[in-house]
Amino acid sequence: MSDEVAVFTHEKFRMWLRSDGVVELTWTPHVPSGLEDAVAAIEAMSGLTGGRAAPLLVHTEDAGPQDRAARMEFVRRQEIVSAVALLVGNPLSRMMATFFINVSRPEVPTRLFDDATAATEWLRSRLV
Repeated sequence: MSDEVAVFTHEKFRMWLRSDGVVELTWTPHVPSGLEDAVAAIEAMSGLTGGRAAPLLVHTEDAGPQDRAARMEFVRRQEIVSAVALLVGNPLSRMMATFFINVSRPEVPTRLFDDATAATEWLRSRLV
């Protein structure tokens, strides 16, 4: 991860601003997350970007379950993202990500990817 500009580490996630302007988020594998974790992630992203909206690449491949309050907080605070790419790596992570999109109906462009390069290219086209 040599293209990191700034990094934020939390007990349940790691987030960094890359030199290309994309923010990347990796959840601690198989650990459930709740509202407090969502708030911490939103605050971390806002801090990394200076409050500006930025594209977000989320690694969901091994993420644990996320409660409804956390999902709703991410949807409520969409002003911090210009687009979201959810990286899925297995049928379970794809199912969870699809469920999030279908139930939450995010207002910003949100897509599933199984390839990080394709996800990054899509996000770069949405830099604000």
